[in-house]
Amino acid sequence: MRAAVLAGVGAPHLVDIAVPEPGPGEVRVAVRACGVCGSDLHLIDGDIPVPEIPLILGHEASGVIDKVGPGVSAPVAAGDRVLVNPTVVCGTCRACRAGRTNQCPDNIVLGVARAGAAADYVVVPAGNVHRIPESIDFATAAIMADAVAGPFHAIRTAGVRSGDTVAVFGLGGLGIHAVMILKQVVGARVVGVDTYDAALQRAAGFGVDIVVDARAGLPSRQIHAETGGVDASFEFVGRADTVEQAVRSLRPGGLCSVMGIGTDKLGGSVSVSTFVANEWTLRGSYGYVPADLDDLIELVGSGTLRIAGTISHRMPLRDYQEGLATLRDRSRNPIRVVIDIDDKR
Repeated sequence: MRAAVLAGVGAPHLVDIAVPEPGPGEVRVAVRACGVCGSDLHLIDGDIPVPEIPLILGHEASGVIDKVGPGVSAPVAAGDRVLVNPTVVCGTCRACRAGRTNQCPDNIVLGVARAGAAADYVVVPAGNVHRIPESIDFATAAIMADAVAGPFHAIRTAGVRSGDTVAVFGLGGLGIHAVMILKQVVGARVVGVDTYDAALQRAAGFGVDIVVDARAGLPSRQIHAETGGVDASFEFVGRADTVEQAVRSLRPGGLCSVMGIGTDKLGGSVSVSTFVANEWTLRGSYGYVPADLDDLIELVGSGTLRIAGTISHRMPLRDYQEGLATLRDRSRNPIRVVIDIDDKR
């Protein structure tokens, strides 16, 4: 089979390798679509350490179950259309037993610490596949497994309600899906914050009610001038200064959820007395749990949540490096890049 393999820091290469066989409790998925994510760029650049090289990249995947290994008890069968949860967990630790599988200390992520899905086939535990209806196409299913499920988890655990005013900092792939969930599922009023022209220009088309250009001054001040302060804010950038602005944008009693991942250390100029007096809450939100995927599949499959338009670029597997270049090049205005694995052009 064909696979995009990383052999060291630098661009991965498309190589021919043996088709993997599913072991006990595993299934083999014939991959139909695989998203290209910013995390892939961090792996390629060496910013995220890779436990073992060579490594097949790709953690946003969908496809059709091709083969079921021995001892599979999950209700899956060959021919099922599925999306893949890329995080393999132990299932026995305290977090897993409590249903917080996103906090499993022994988790292994496809395309990071185990063979990924930028290939014709990928083998995963049977519990990591979720069946999808015909109403969800494979490209959409692929990005749901990361770029949609992550914001969905952050929003539902934040307890945002219909009628709330919410600020979304960072209108890239994660942020724009957060906007769509907040508008279509929750019924919130949304303020969108970014610094890039393309992101700001497309924001209203995806449902943003108030667009804030962070280059025009401190966004928290602009948000307070427009709204008097928001009930909740979501940070998808991963910068300490953006987190501070997301906190400062809150009304008293507001909650800031941070999903952006970066190397900055939290500090800022918010005094302890200001934080306490306003009864602000600052929390992190990491990944998602299987129940999030099940509910998300229902919402998208029924048409309650419509996420069309966020896949900005699609290309065949042979152009995988072009997909990476597209994601790096902001002049191409990428939102989400998806590789059509079954496209043999």
